[in-house]
Amino acid sequence: MSNHTDSDVDRRRFEPRTATLQRWQRDWERWSAGAEAADGLRRWATHPLLAKHCESVAELLAACGRDRTVAVPVADGRLAALIAFARAEDRAAARVVLERVMPALTVRAAERARRAGGAAVTGAAVEGSAFGEVLAELVGAAWLVIGTFPLDRRPRKIAVNVVWDTVSRVFGYRPLTERSTVYRDLLPDVAVGLDGRPADGWPRGGSCAELLAVLADGRDGGVRPAHLRLLAELAIVGRSQAQVAARAGISDRGVRLRRDAAVRALQAAVLPVPRQALPGSTAGPAAPAAGVSEGRSA
Repeated sequence: MSNHTDSDVDRRRFEPRTATLQRWQRDWERWSAGAEAADGLRRWATHPLLAKHCESVAELLAACGRDRTVAVPVADGRLAALIAFARAEDRAAARVVLERVMPALTVRAAERARRAGGAAVTGAAVEGSAFGEVLAELVGAAWLVIGTFPLDRRPRKIAVNVVWDTVSRVFGYRPLTERSTVYRDLLPDVAVGLDGRPADGWPRGGSCAELLAVLADGRDGGVRPAHLRLLAELAIVGRSQAQVAARAGISDRGVRLRRDAAVRALQAAVLPVPRQALPGSTAGPAAPAAGVSEGRSA
């Protein structure tokens, strides 16, 4: 897998740090210097969008967006031309498109392997047999996606869409509602009304009832739903920061930053604006919102 991201594609060379990627890199270098690639370059040179970039496979790959200085709409036109060849059973064209999206597929494979606990990701290094297995599945699916990609319906952001379709084919599509919903195995021990507040007549002394009331006030005050969902996961559902981080695909520190931002937004929405302190006043800052302190959300 080549990973050139600069216009200086000849002087920079990607050095893979795992056995899986090293094998892929060797295969790519062997293929790109072989007869199949040379025949493909001669065919693609007949296309007006590709003709100026068919001196080598590396040059064509850069022109299709591996070189980050190439504008996305321009790269899309060239990728669309190659995919049109691929849809006409030009395997070499599909191979170039596959190489174009390999860096993104590598990242997705690393993320999935890490979530499954079968790989460790440190910087650019990815280790573990799970990574190789996931990457092999993604590559196999990518061949199918490239050969059937609907250019007429999705002519923009082609590389991103090829990756998205590939990941969805392997792991399944998760609708936005599912990705944005907090699920809980057991129902909370407090009844709530349609407005999200504890139902009338329910004892209001419990911590769940207090938290739900605070979150409902925050919603009425314009707090973003994402902030409220995060606080509900941490403080009511009882998930740990590590569990939330694994579910969202971010670091523990990322969860802490989001939690702190959510608490600040909730405080701003539900606490009264402090009056200007008079000279000599000893009034301190407003107390944090009940039930959403760091202690409960950690």
